[in-house]
Amino acid sequence: MARLRLEADEAWEATGMKFGLYLIGSATGVAGPPAAPIADPEFLAGFARHAEEVGCDSLFFADHIVFPAAKRAPYPYAGSGAYPWDNEHTQLPEPLALMAFLAGVTNSLRFGTAVLVLPQRHPMLLAKQLATVDVLSGGRTELGIGAGWLADEFDALGYSFANRGARTDEYIDVMRELWANPVASFAGPTIAFEGVQLTTHPRQPGGIPIIVGGHSPPALRRAGQRGDAFLPAFSASQNRDRWPEMWAEVQRWAADAGRAEACELQGFGATLDDARFLADLGATRMIYSTHDPDLDSAKATLDRFATEVISRT
Repeated sequence: MARLRLEADEAWEATGMKFGLYLIGSATGVAGPPAAPIADPEFLAGFARHAEEVGCDSLFFADHIVFPAAKRAPYPYAGSGAYPWDNEHTQLPEPLALMAFLAGVTNSLRFGTAVLVLPQRHPMLLAKQLATVDVLSGGRTELGIGAGWLADEFDALGYSFANRGARTDEYIDVMRELWANPVASFAGPTIAFEGVQLTTHPRQPGGIPIIVGGHSPPALRRAGQRGDAFLPAFSASQNRDRWPEMWAEVQRWAADAGRAEACELQGFGATLDDARFLADLGATRMIYSTHDPDLDSAKATLDRFATEVISRT
């Protein structure tokens, strides 16, 4: 493992590329064993520690608070409209709780969401939760966010689906205000407060990095105007002709907002070709999805990924 970690470090220095992991269930209809037991503490701890050993820098989790049993809303990232991880093998534990647990059993791994449905969380509570995890982890927290797609879930939780985009923008601003100031005030369309003390602030001096996920025009605008990073919702092996166009649009929004080069590009990918494609676009991180059903097979997968991709990039 020490050799793999050394090779990974050398690869990072050469390209600037980091490698994260996305731990999620098996897609519906995919033949094979059940998905990773991501609510099992022994599996989680062993997986995260091995990820550190092979040179991965981060671990990301998905977010859905509830699934309506009979969904009406189509999934926008698949031609069939079916959400690919809604099956009997899927586990979607609350991601911030996973991050807090893993902070105590790792040393360097960063933790994030890919992505958390931001307009379903009260931003003041979320800011406090994230700040707490960031302190406990020694500054290793990131927040990937999206505006959400599952209208049925919004209805079940009692949140408006219609204005979710505007609230997503506002909630980012609320959290940054709370993180940046010992005494914070804010006046927005749906949230206003004056002279509020969060009492727990992130360990990271600039606050917790916010990764904007998606690929819709509002997501591109949001990433450029407010994001620390942009993460398209599809893999680097898909829609390659769209990647340069999307990234250029994000950069245009960032420049117009007076924050040129403030937003990084990240991407999901699985192969050496994906990593090189992303590196050529200037991406800073590739996130590899895994769903092995037990710790031994998960470790073997991480070893192969380190040998075939990380050490060769």
